[in-house]
Amino acid sequence: MSKVLTAHSLVVAGLSAAQSLRTRGLRRTLLFAALGSGIPVLGELIAVNILRVLRHHARPQAGGVPLVIALGWYNVTYGTCAVMESIMKATGQHESSRVLAPASALAATSLDLLLDPCGLDLGLWEWSGDGPYASDVHGANGKRGVPLLNFVGWILMVTSVTLAYQLFKPGRSAADDPEAGRGAALLLLTYYLPAAAWALTQRRPKQLIYSVPFAVALWVALKGRSSTS
Repeated sequence: MSKVLTAHSLVVAGLSAAQSLRTRGLRRTLLFAALGSGIPVLGELIAVNILRVLRHHARPQAGGVPLVIALGWYNVTYGTCAVMESIMKATGQHESSRVLAPASALAATSLDLLLDPCGLDLGLWEWSGDGPYASDVHGANGKRGVPLLNFVGWILMVTSVTLAYQLFKPGRSAADDPEAGRGAALLLLTYYLPAAAWALTQRRPKQLIYSVPFAVALWVALKGRSSTS
């Protein structure tokens, strides 16, 4: 499973970077790649090695953080930001709007409300203590559920990435290309659909309901492009 998931993350990261180069240019692409992986990986290192609240099982990994997780953070932060940029552009808002960071953070966290219990159930990671969310899901160490600290971390890290990108961004804008949001939404579907299938087969409707804001954002990004075609 580690090999399959790592291969998937590498492919999505490559496609995301290629799309970013076309719509954002080289400097913005490099900036987002550095922020979108660097800030979350730092958070992962703190959670794994200092706070010791989290342990990953996927391989390969360095410092306790698997490659699939580092790439996954970039894929989700870039994709969600591009989707929200396109939605804001369609509603007449500028990419520097203060709404972008919280909107991206909430959408990405909505996805993790589905991804995290799925990964916990599949044995990709475990938490050092019980958590109140999805408390009927067991980790490999027998601990139940997901701590709320995880979702606080998601909100903080995605917000930090987006705000830092807005502050330092050079060059041209992804929001000027209507294909950016659609392409990002298609790539994010490769994360959402398998997790949604897990929720359906495991009869966990709550996780699907909680991920509805993310699904709606993808739908709006895809529909918005098709309506102007």
